[in-house]
Amino acid sequence: MQYRVLVGFICILSAILSIACLGVGVISVDYDFEAFSNPQLVLYHATHYRAAYWFNILDMFGYYLLVLPLIMYCHQQYKFRSPWLGTFTVCGIAYIVVGAIGAAALAVAWESLLQLHLTAEGTAKETIEIVFVTITTIVTKGFWNILETLFATVWFAGAGRFLYNENKFLGALGVITGAGTLLDGAGNIAGLNGLAEIGLNIYLLFSIAFIFVAGVVFITRR
Repeated sequence: MQYRVLVGFICILSAILSIACLGVGVISVDYDFEAFSNPQLVLYHATHYRAAYWFNILDMFGYYLLVLPLIMYCHQQYKFRSPWLGTFTVCGIAYIVVGAIGAAALAVAWESLLQLHLTAEGTAKETIEIVFVTITTIVTKGFWNILETLFATVWFAGAGRFLYNENKFLGALGVITGAGTLLDGAGNIAGLNGLAEIGLNIYLLFSIAFIFVAGVVFITRR
């Protein structure tokens, strides 16, 4: 199988797991969408600790690790096109590493703390709640929605720019995803929650579309 085609299939798998991640995430909080922006509410659905675990595992593979072959493909394909490509690639890898570490950390922490929360009482329960909210906030706000977004903005926008010549729709999706991560990061840094939420939603949806379309293009146009 050609390298390009294999990367295409991995991209499609990445998109599928990302969609599954969103679905399992919704199930893990009983369709309480406010829980995604308020960690305290996740504790009310502690009985779904296994779903919460798989939500983060799917996130780690779907949104992050399985995107790595695409990043390396773009680097190899366009490395002589721009002196900035090395910067784009490093940012892409950093995006993967930061995001995957955060997802892995939450997978372990959430499952453990949610189980403890089910049986804890009194001050022990309050302590668990404080630890849970603190860890979740550090990962989601600090790692993902500030640090990660800076790297993601550079890579998605850069990849979109390079892939635009191959497929204009694919390139546009990449640039839009990069714009979404920029809004997310800027909103969180500036404390503008509304702007951050808009950017996050753009990223969550358009990144899946970008990766999926990349997979289709790589498989069908050899």
